[in-house]
Order: sequence, then structure tokens, then C-alpha cells
Amino acid sequence: MSIREAKAYKERSNMITVTLLGMDIYDAISKTKKLVKPLMDLYGVKENEIEFYAPQGFIIHDGMEQTSFRLNITIEAPLSKKDKENEAVQILTSSLKEVAIHFRVLFRYFDPANEHIVLDPEYPEYMNAGNTVHASSEEEESSKNYEEEGEEPYMGEIIPEFDKYIKEHPEASKEEVYNALMGIRKDVTATHHKDEKK
Repeated sequence: MSIREAKAYKERSNMITVTLLGMDIYDAISKTKKLVKPLMDLYGVKENEIEFYAPQGFIIHDGMEQTSFRLNITIEAPLSKKDKENEAVQILTSSLKEVAIHFRVLFRYFDPANEHIVLDPEYPEYMNAGNTVHASSEEEESSKNYEEEGEEPYMGEIIPEFDKYIKEHPEASKEEVYNALMGIRKDVTATHHKDEKK
């Protein structure tokens, strides 16, 4: 272990990891920002000693998705922080009350002697807005161009016209039905755009 790694291990033996199961991952990115300071103060740790983990997935009960209704939270912390449980539950549930109705909070404690953190001195400890390169992908550019230049698609009802065609042509082949559907769609869309310009 290098000097930097040994120093990092000694400084970060109070790591707190909060796992959020049953939370929208994009919601988690924004909502957890308001949890950092209260948890830092509660546990007496530095900002670089708190991490959140929000895996993509669902909470399911009796065949029904419970995501955004129930939230399972797990906190990994050093055993010496066990006396902070009630306050941690209060901070988490009150801060995340807009995310879920019901909460389950589970604590998992570890001996810091069993925690090993290995940092590469060539890179910053965490990515942030100041040290991250933001490159737009071709997909993002294509999406942006479509939004700027694309026409608003017709979202109206073409089924009545299609049903009428099927009744009038019961012997039509799959290809004929498909071509008819495409023709109906084209005609209805053209009428829609003509009405929009009036």
C-alpha cells in the first residue's frame, strides 16, 4: 500500500454509504444533495466520507410495483456510530417524504479495520462539475435537431378510418392492409397539418 493509500485509509475510516432501493435514479441524484450536510453533522464525518447508492430497479409486492410508494434504505456505517440510528431515520424519512409514503430503514455496521479504500493518486477522489468533461453524443445532437426542426406529430385517432377499410375489404392481404393503414395515416396527418395552418 502506498503512502497516499495508507493516509487515505486512515482519514476515511468513517465511511457512510446510504443505499436507496425503490427510488427513481434521477430523483436520487437531485434529492440526496440535501441529505449530505445533515448526515455529515450527525455522524461527524467529512463530505468525502458519505456516498449514496441508488440502483435501478423496482420494489414489488404481490405482483404489483411499489416504487415511489415504499422506499427501502440501508445505511452502512462504522459500529461506533450505532447510537445515531434514531436521528438518522428522522433525517432520511423527513427529507425523502416527497419520494415515498412508507419507509424501511436498515443499519449495517462494520469494524473500520475491515474497510479498505484504495485511491489512485493520478485522479481526483470524486468526479464533480469542475473536473468532468461534458461531450455531447451524436444521439443527443440528433435528438436536439429533431426537437428544433421536427414537426409536431399528429396524435389524433385513425382507428375509425382503419376499421372502415377492414369492413369494406375483408379479403385484403396483410400487405394491402398495411398499405391502406399507411395511406390513411398519411391522409389524416396531411389534413391535421392543413388545419394547423388555418
